[in-house]
Amino acid sequence: MNPRLLLAASLFGALVCGAIAVSSSASLAQETPPDKTTTTSLPEREVSNRIDAEIRKVWERDGIKGADESSDEEFIRRVYLDTVGLPPKPDEVLAFIGDKDKEKRRKLIDKLVDDTRFGEHLADRWTDILIGRTGRAFGGSPPLFAIWFAEQINAGRKFSDIMYDLVVAEGQLSENPAVAVYIREVPFKTANAAGLVTKNLTGVQIQCAECHDHLYEPAWTMDVFNGVASFWSPIQLRLNNRSLPVDPAITDNPRGPNFNEAALERLPAERREAAQIALRYNKPVTLDGTAIKTDDRRFWRPAMAKWMVSDDNTQTANYIANRFWSFAFGMGILNPIDDFNSFNEASHPELLSFLGQDLIDNDYDIRRLYRAILNSKTYQLSSKDSPKKAELWHFASAPVRQLSPEQFFGTFVQIAGGDDLARAYRMRSGSLADQVKRRVENTMKRMERNPDDPNMRQYEYNNESLDSFVEWYEKMDAPWYMRRNMAAGYARVGNDDEMNEADGFSLTIDQALLVMNGDVTNNLSGSRRGTLIWKLLNEFKDDDKRLDHLYLTVLSRHPTSSESRSMKSYIKDQKDKSQGWEDIMFALLATTEFSTNH
Repeated sequence: MNPRLLLAASLFGALVCGAIAVSSSASLAQETPPDKTTTTSLPEREVSNRIDAEIRKVWERDGIKGADESSDEEFIRRVYLDTVGLPPKPDEVLAFIGDKDKEKRRKLIDKLVDDTRFGEHLADRWTDILIGRTGRAFGGSPPLFAIWFAEQINAGRKFSDIMYDLVVAEGQLSENPAVAVYIREVPFKTANAAGLVTKNLTGVQIQCAECHDHLYEPAWTMDVFNGVASFWSPIQLRLNNRSLPVDPAITDNPRGPNFNEAALERLPAERREAAQIALRYNKPVTLDGTAIKTDDRRFWRPAMAKWMVSDDNTQTANYIANRFWSFAFGMGILNPIDDFNSFNEASHPELLSFLGQDLIDNDYDIRRLYRAILNSKTYQLSSKDSPKKAELWHFASAPVRQLSPEQFFGTFVQIAGGDDLARAYRMRSGSLADQVKRRVENTMKRMERNPDDPNMRQYEYNNESLDSFVEWYEKMDAPWYMRRNMAAGYARVGNDDEMNEADGFSLTIDQALLVMNGDVTNNLSGSRRGTLIWKLLNEFKDDDKRLDHLYLTVLSRHPTSSESRSMKSYIKDQKDKSQGWEDIMFALLATTEFSTNH
């Protein structure tokens, strides 16, 4: 980005809109859970009404008056980002604003939740939670997992079934990408896998009980942790680094340790630690104290999965409701979102219990939950004029939230050219499928050219795995791949000293441009045919219409009268009109309004 554009962004950043505070395959070990039908007679509208009633009950208690309803412009940008992960296009904004149907918001929500991008957006969120954007990615496990997860959501599967499949996942990565949850670290560690799954699928954090009894939960002792972790102890990670492409596999060892503690001293030192771990995690017991009697360890994970999604397990349901609520509001009804314990209280406990029970009654129908939340008056409040006495957990106004990296970069790709740009990028750089094939073929060719090189590792070509990987990768379209790829690039530069990924998105516009692909920045910084600036100059005949289209494209709204006067005055003083419009575009991209959800 050239200095002139940076200067323009600086000059107009405060002017434009002002600063906004950012506040499974079947096997012996895997039983498919029954496919239940909806069992509740409670209409979705009543769920939305109950949400509003519970929120307002706390307002009345604390003397708070909620914000006004959001404008159509504010609502449409927010609801698009929260469902499909991208803002609306100008024609979609105009059509919605001009629609006089009183039910238009409900109809739009129905349309967006049924969009295939809904599954992709949720896949982005859950891949980040369960696997992360960076780290070791054998066979490209993060995008593979995202593709698999999106398929489950878009096929209409209940979330309880998806969770079940994640807990019991086994097989090769190329055949069952759900196993990516268990190959995020090598070597596989039982305690870490148990902590990851219980935290992110049930909202219970018992990790610190691995080394000592929990500091403030007397019931969570080391013995309890050992019992919970035992469910994952049969897992074996098989990894053949001499076979290309590398295709990790997860299996369950049916037999436990065949020695006692007295025999440990006779073992070689390198085997003793593994044996101690095997003995420690060999008696599976659920958090409610239910012990698993069978010695066939292939049944242990299915037993845990059944317990986790049981109708009697309200903990899991409350956590999942809390997690999806946080996707819509930026925080949970209970916070931290994934730390349910006896000392952590929900801001609206009756509401959380109600939403969790509604999930159970409807077999974890996530689309139903999403529609009920988005159709509530609480979700549709404005982010403007937040009540002075209200805390964020009052949900008395719509919280202004930073876009996730995937939302942020996806928006850039859409502005810079959308599907056409992404397809052009894929033609030049190759799809994920092309890239994995190229890596394998290049390695095999190097080996063939240097058969006598002692430093050259000898590989075997696994054509079956390669074909399976390629089949999966071809399901990810170019725009989705581009935004995920750029988000991973951001995560790498945003890691802290301990290689923990940043939770929030905090890159400045110039830093973001460094992370983005050159095709995106080139299409933003220029007026050649097909770019946004070219379209402004050639498809619109006056500055009013140009400015209106630019604002609708970048911010999903019309400019205010004062913004219009300032921007047109700036353009009038520029000798190079295309450069002037580019300056304004980057000024808008530099505002907090662009990088947030409202």
